Amino acid sequence: MENTSFDLILRSLPLLLKGSVISLKIFIIASFFSLVLGSIMGSLICIRLRCRGISSVIEGITFVLRGVPVYVQLLITYFVLPDLVGIELEAFSAGIIALSLCSAGYTAQIVRGGLNAIAKEQWEAAYTLGYSLIASLRFIIFPQLVRSVLPALTGELDSLLKSTAILASIGLLELTRMGMNIVSREMDPLPIYLAVAGLYIVISAIINIISKKIEKRLRYVNN
Repeated sequence: MENTSFDLILRSLPLLLKGSVISLKIFIIASFFSLVLGSIMGSLICIRLRCRGISSVIEGITFVLRGVPVYVQLLITYFVLPDLVGIELEAFSAGIIALSLCSAGYTAQIVRGGLNAIAKEQWEAAYTLGYSLIASLRFIIFPQLVRSVLPALTGELDSLLKSTAILASIGLLELTRMGMNIVSREMDPLPIYLAVAGLYIVISAIINIISKKIEKRLRYVNN
């Protein structure tokens, strides 16, 4: 039985790795947009950078993005959005849009909290030294921000990776869907789903290793 299960995993591994590549592509692209959008929105709703009117609108948007389950956002993006705007949206694109927006809502709150935690003396010192707002953010504020929020951002990226599994519901052949297809063919779920879980763990471990290396480098630069 063990040999049979092991042989099944070996036979299925090429397909599972193919699904892993698709999951990784979606994860990387969605992570990029999540970090960019989340950083912009989080900056505009922090105490020091609030803009009357604009900040309130952004807070409302982030509340909706966090309040609606990512699965519901995916269904709206894939089934409803194309009808509203009159375009055809592939599963790959719909998945990236839904995951990016949902994750950006959480990233914005992480960035907002990190910026609010930076002492006001840091902001005042930057202005006293003649830094512009952009230069202050780039050279003084954001380096401190990254060090303080990196663990929370790593957790959010881990959640984003796990969320790629729901894309199986719209037929995208990512890792989970590939595993489901193999199970439906082989009728032996245990080894396949264990292999799928193992691949997710490997990818998550890589993310955490990279995060720890960045955190260590930032500590070294700070010292």
